[in-house]
Amino acid sequence: MKKIIAMVAAVTTFALVGATGCKKKEGAEPEKPVYQSTETYDIGMWVGVSDKICEYDEEGHKISSRMMSDDEFLEKYRDIAAAGITIAFPGYDVMIDGGSYNLKALKAAKEVGIRHIIGDAELRTYLLGAKTLVDSEVKTEDEVVEDIRNLISKYTESEYADALYGFMVRDEPSADLFDSLGYAEKVFKKAAPDLMFYVNLFPVIAGGQQLGGGSPIKYDAYLSRWISSVKNDYISYDHYPLYGDGVKTSIEESFLYNMDVIQTKIREEGKNRKLWTFLQSIQFGGKNRALESKADAAFQAYSFLAYGGDCIQWFCYAAPPENDGATHFGNNSLVTREYEKTPTYDYVSAVNADVQAMMKYYKCFDWKGVMLSSVYDDTGNFGMLEGSENVISSAKAKGFESTEDAFAGVFEDANGREGYLVVNFTDPALKRKNTVTMTFEGATRAIVVRGGEETVEKLDGGKLVLEMSEGDGFFVIPY
Repeated sequence: MKKIIAMVAAVTTFALVGATGCKKKEGAEPEKPVYQSTETYDIGMWVGVSDKICEYDEEGHKISSRMMSDDEFLEKYRDIAAAGITIAFPGYDVMIDGGSYNLKALKAAKEVGIRHIIGDAELRTYLLGAKTLVDSEVKTEDEVVEDIRNLISKYTESEYADALYGFMVRDEPSADLFDSLGYAEKVFKKAAPDLMFYVNLFPVIAGGQQLGGGSPIKYDAYLSRWISSVKNDYISYDHYPLYGDGVKTSIEESFLYNMDVIQTKIREEGKNRKLWTFLQSIQFGGKNRALESKADAAFQAYSFLAYGGDCIQWFCYAAPPENDGATHFGNNSLVTREYEKTPTYDYVSAVNADVQAMMKYYKCFDWKGVMLSSVYDDTGNFGMLEGSENVISSAKAKGFESTEDAFAGVFEDANGREGYLVVNFTDPALKRKNTVTMTFEGATRAIVVRGGEETVEKLDGGKLVLEMSEGDGFFVIPY
C-alpha cells in the first residue's frame, strides 16, 4: 500500500498538534485527525464483454452469434464503469486473442473512463519464447525488446493508448514456466515500462502437480520460485471462498491463509509488491455458490482489504458459457452470458462504491498485520493462521473481543497513528450479528467509517462497541 501523500501528512500533523501548538485545556474536545487521500482502489474482473452476443443450447454449447452494434457495445462498457470496475478484461471468446476487438475495447474503455487489459496471441507467443531466442543467439536482447515494441505499437500508438493497462500473458502457470516468464517480464518492461505484464497464479488449494508441472511441489515452494524468477511489482492469485448448495453453506477454510502466506512472502522479499486477488461473483462447479446478498460480496472484499490487499478482481463480470470443458458455470454473475444485469450486479456495484468511499482513509495507511478474535472458528480459517508472523498485537488496541468470529487489519499512518479494518468474519448466509468491543489506550474518540459514511464515536473508558451485521467491515481510527 502506498505511503500517505505529503499533503495528507501535513494536514494530519496539523490536526494532531492544533493550530497554535498550545496545550489543550483539560476536558476539551480532542482534535480530530483529517484524512483526504484522493487515490482510488483498483477493481478489475475476469470475463468481460465480447463484441458478439452468443446463443447457447440446453447443454451450454454455442449455436450462433451476432456482432453487437457500436452503440450496443459502448452501452455494455457504460455498465462496466457504472459497476465501479476500473480495469476491464476481455470477453470470454476474445481473452486469448482479441484481434480487431482489442482496439474496439480500448476505444470503449477510454470513452467511459476506465482502463483495459487485453490479450494478443502473437505477443504472448513471442514473449514466452523470448528467452529461447536470446539463449540460442537467434536474437539479441535489444532486438527482442524492439520486436516487442513493434508488436504492441498498434495499441501504444493508437488514439486509445491511454486506456491500455496491460496484456494478459498467462493464467495459473506451473512453476516450470517461471524462468521463461521471468525473462519475458524483464524484456517486456524494457519495451513498455508503464504497462502491466499480467500473470495470475494458482491458489493454495491447487494440487502439487498443477503447481510444479512435471515435478509436484508445495505452495510455499511455488511462491518462492515465482518471487525469485519474476521481478514484477505485484502478485495476483484467485481463491473463491463461498460454498453452498442452497441449504448448507460454508466458507473455504484457507481463504485467509492464502492472503497470509503471500503477504509473508512479500514481506520476506522486502520489495513491497502489491497484492491482487480474484473474488467470487458467480456459481460454478459443485461447491461454489452464487452471491445471495450484498453481504456475500462485502465479506470477501473487506476480508481482503483487512489483509492489506491492493486490487480486487471479480470472477466473473460476465458469465462464461455454461460448460467450458472444465467446469459448469451458472448464469448469475454481474451480467448473464447474454449481458443482462443480475442481482449480483447490484450487490457488487454497491460494495465497489463502499470500498472507494473508504479509500480517503485507507490509502493514508500502511498494513502491518491482523488481530483475531476467535470465538467458534467454525470456518477453520483462524486455526490455519496459528503461528503466522502476520498475526500481531496492536500498540494502541489493548482489547479486541467479539460475540462471533471477527478479525481486524492493523494499519499505521505516517504519524504512527493506528487504524483498524474490522471484519465480521462469519458466513454471510448465516446472517449472524456480531458485537465487537475494542479498548484503546489514550483515546476518547474514534472515527468509524461504515459503508463509506463517517461517524465520530465517543469512547467510554477507551471502549468502542461496534454492532456489525453480516458482511460488515468498518474502518476505525481512534484518537
